[in-house]
Amino acid sequence: MLCIPLGILGLLLIFEQPVFAYQVLASPTPDFDGNIFYTVSDLDTCLSISLKMGVDVETIRSLNNLDVNCTLIAGTKILLGRVLTPTPTAGPSPTPTEILPTPTPYDGSAQLCIYLFEDKNGNATAEETETGIAGGAVSVTKRGGTESFTGLTTGLDLLCFPEVPEGDYNISVAPPKEYNPTTNMNYPITIKAGDTTQVNFGAQKQAAFENSAAATQQQTKKSPLLAIIGIVLILIGVGIVVVFGILKRRD
Repeated sequence: MLCIPLGILGLLLIFEQPVFAYQVLASPTPDFDGNIFYTVSDLDTCLSISLKMGVDVETIRSLNNLDVNCTLIAGTKILLGRVLTPTPTAGPSPTPTEILPTPTPYDGSAQLCIYLFEDKNGNATAEETETGIAGGAVSVTKRGGTESFTGLTTGLDLLCFPEVPEGDYNISVAPPKEYNPTTNMNYPITIKAGDTTQVNFGAQKQAAFENSAAATQQQTKKSPLLAIIGIVLILIGVGIVVVFGILKRRD
């Protein structure tokens, strides 16, 4: 019979026992209130949880009001700790910004050009074959304001006013004495900043105007005579048809 000393047998029994190595795990994410909870499993004890989670056994017992034996119930949640939200430190007060005066808005200006043309055919439309008229008086006046611009047409180039403040205006044009207007010589217009606007006005020499009127009047006078001649011709034709019919019956 093999005799083993009792002391050596005790050492063998100690080394033959399984050694449990516990790894310290990171704490779970705290909830909205900053509480860190742990769900107890079947094999958990306060000691095993302490080793796994890195929390002292006494802390676990006191936080969860456990008994002296630190008795746990599987499936329940125990509190491991709380994360306190730091109180924000008040920063320096913002420096108030000085209120600057509001600049007066500038309406801006536009360019307005006037063209007075010789309306030879009297159709009130500027055509390529029709030239400009010199000596026409132009007035541009702002409605309800003090702005006013005047000038004379040259017959060669447009009469332009390059810096007309935006707003509502009335344009008036007076052609030379030997001309009669063929368009309206007063024109309301709204000027907008940055625009370039051209307005055309037509006039016709008095001789051409009178000749045109005389020709129209003469044509009007001839119209009744032509009508009478037409009626006579119709009656003659009807008479010929009647005579021809009578002669045919006699035969």
